[in-house]
Amino acid sequence: MIGIIGGTLLLENDFLEDREETELRTPFGVAEVDLGHLNGVEVAVIQRHGRRKNRPPHMVNHPANFYAFKALGAEKVIGLGSVGCLREEVEIPALIIPHDYIDFFSSATVFNDSLVYITPGFDETVRKVLIETAKEVSSLPVIERGVYFQTRGPRLETRAEIAMIKNFADCVGMTAGSEATVAKELGIRYAVICTMDNYAHGIKGETVDYEVIIKRAKENAKSCLEIVRRAVKRL
Repeated sequence: MIGIIGGTLLLENDFLEDREETELRTPFGVAEVDLGHLNGVEVAVIQRHGRRKNRPPHMVNHPANFYAFKALGAEKVIGLGSVGCLREEVEIPALIIPHDYIDFFSSATVFNDSLVYITPGFDETVRKVLIETAKEVSSLPVIERGVYFQTRGPRLETRAEIAMIKNFADCVGMTAGSEATVAKELGIRYAVICTMDNYAHGIKGETVDYEVIIKRAKENAKSCLEIVRRAVKRL
């Protein structure tokens, strides 16, 4: 079984065969999971913002979501996301498969009652499959390396914040860093593929509007989902 977790890219797309809605009770809370098949492969899909779109980024229960993946036997998980681009030289829309991340603000962990340290990071095996598949399938430019900067949300970033973090990262989002950390704690191989749907606040003078972000993310979702459909077969 392969796990898939996404947000705006998944909310409006019914791409599973034999879809079955279920809820798993975990030590960290309840996780909403859709079970089914994708390209002949058994998959478990979690919409990180909830089926009712009522879970903002700072309220996503990452430990419950990834504990549910582990309980179902998903050893590899693909994340999908929409990010703001921090690089003026990048022509958007584009795809990025980050190789590292910065996350100073999240406290997501499964280790609340024990002193355990892990070395965080995205999984190179899953990353490699996503890169190879994206280069074969996508008509959008594919950026193979980059640093993902996670902010807390739910608000977007100020111009001053973006002016600072653009010196250290290539894209900005609100969830993938936490997901990567919790996945590593649970021994799950995780990497994320993101659509760069907009420039971050102030990059190229752009002013960011959330409704515009959602609209662009939906427009680019088809390409991303086709990559995932093929990637699960390889994984």
